[in-house]
Amino acid sequence: MQSDPAGSRPRDERCASTAASGGAGGVSYPGRVEKIVYLLWSPAELSDRDVDAFRDRLLETLPEALGAEGVQRLKISVTDRDVASGAELHRGVHEPNALVSFWLECVRERGPSDALLASCSERRAGYLVAESQPLRIDTPEGGMGRRMPGFSLVGCIEPAAGVSQAEFIRRWEETHVPVAIETQSTFSYVRNEIVRPLTEGAPAWGGIVEEGFPSEALTDPRAFYDAGNSESRFQAHAKRMVESCSAFLDLERVDSHPMSEYRFF
Repeated sequence: MQSDPAGSRPRDERCASTAASGGAGGVSYPGRVEKIVYLLWSPAELSDRDVDAFRDRLLETLPEALGAEGVQRLKISVTDRDVASGAELHRGVHEPNALVSFWLECVRERGPSDALLASCSERRAGYLVAESQPLRIDTPEGGMGRRMPGFSLVGCIEPAAGVSQAEFIRRWEETHVPVAIETQSTFSYVRNEIVRPLTEGAPAWGGIVEEGFPSEALTDPRAFYDAGNSESRFQAHAKRMVESCSAFLDLERVDSHPMSEYRFF
């Protein structure tokens, strides 16, 4: 896939967005149109100084600045002290430290937002995605900008050998999602199907999943697999989940990391 560098042409030449053009019949359709997801890596000087330093930089810098660029439904998920006990849940060689997602009327208008994210991080990988939410949790009342309950397990995945992208998406959507919800203590599930990368050198993942779990699941495998105190239930759920994953994704290339989630919507 080819990356799509941010354009520098005037807005009206870059994109005829639905809201800007008035939509069909001249009717305005405000609201989110295209979703963008970035994986970010922390600068070494921040990681070495304090496990929370990168989180603090993102929360202090991004909401107001990105809001000024017209982004909607900003979400920041980041590895910090609050998820440090879940070290056993980290896997993968890329090890991103944060996920930032938001919506724009047109992906071609992302240039200023991209530059801001570049200035805050050591490295970034951006993607245009198609989102679905088979299991949704609303932001608690008064919770905008505050840490969401539990934690978000951010997983970057790609098809297993011999599985086409189309089949990968079909199995993920139709077969795997119900299994994940039934066998885990997941209370939210966001499926981000990658349409194309937006930055040079972005890993060739096929999708990014965000799963909400209770805090107990950071350290307790039975809590993770919604097994209570039942060993047989734990074994059955874990086996079913692994078999479902193995049927469509490359387990050796999964990058999965627990993060604290902050919403600004």
